[in-house]
Amino acid sequence: MVLLDRFPLWVVYIGTVVAVLLAAEIGFRIGLWAKRRDPASKKSAMAGAVVGGMLGLMAFLLAFCIGIVINQHNGRKAMVVTEANSVGTAYLRAGFLTQPDKTRSRDLLKEYVEIRLAAASDSSLIESTLTRSEEIHTQLWSIVEQVASSDGDSELFALFVESINDVIDVHSLRLAAIEQRLPKQLGIVLYAATLLSFLLVGVASSADGERNMMAILLFALAFVAVFMIIVDLDRPQEGLLTVSQTALSDLLKQMSSVVP
Repeated sequence: MVLLDRFPLWVVYIGTVVAVLLAAEIGFRIGLWAKRRDPASKKSAMAGAVVGGMLGLMAFLLAFCIGIVINQHNGRKAMVVTEANSVGTAYLRAGFLTQPDKTRSRDLLKEYVEIRLAAASDSSLIESTLTRSEEIHTQLWSIVEQVASSDGDSELFALFVESINDVIDVHSLRLAAIEQRLPKQLGIVLYAATLLSFLLVGVASSADGERNMMAILLFALAFVAVFMIIVDLDRPQEGLLTVSQTALSDLLKQMSSVVP
């Protein structure tokens, strides 16, 4: 739901509820207008059948979209654990180096975890975090090059190089996981189908010529709440369903307890 990213989740929820209620009201008025033109149309069961079919289609579409965003959400959580493991391994293997490379490498890796956690809690830091992360990659690799020139044949050093490679590779994989979003076209279809469903509900409710605003309101609140699960899961670090950073937080505690 990239098109809705510019709005906070509560604004999206209230705005969507208002939009579907407006669609239901428009449908109700269309139904009244149709009955005035053809009084015999109120005996037709076609409207009910269409509404039932449309709501069934919406149930399928909602389930399909929820399945997509849940898979993406689980992928992001898995990448946090993978990154924590790779950085933790590099931090431990930095102990194979001599001073001052050992302390410098560990300080850079600790800062790396700190800025990743900060960006996860404050989306405004994402750009600066990405820039600094790439700078840390460069600085770590410069350490690798310096050590390689003097002790490049060491098997222990080879393990350190492998772990730094993993840190850099996982960074790219995690960025790819974050950028995986619900396709824009599918989001547009879902939103349009939601409005159309309530339009048809409004048409069907005009059969007896009386509004049941309480029933429509409760239905709208519940329906849009399910819709918001998709919007929430599609945003990695916003709303109630965020990606847990526990693995990185635990790693930072372990780093703080290790003597450089």
